Amino acid sequence: MTDDLLFAPGVTFIEVRCWECSHTVMMKPNEVPEGITAHQFEKRAVCECGTGWPQITKYPKKKPTSM
Repeated sequence: MTDDLLFAPGVTFIEVRCWECSHTVMMKPNEVPEGITAHQFEKRAVCECGTGWPQITKYPKKKPTSM
């Protein structure tokens, strides 16, 4: 179940964006606990504005499987 990991193999960094104020932070694997899932991170994450609903984009993004 590596797709649920925040930093699955091949993910070099993540972009965490606040839905409320659009504050954006880039994070690398060494900045979060090893083995944390995206769900666990979302439950813990709180923006400077107080909102706790981050949008997470993983890079490099998965390549499309359809043509």
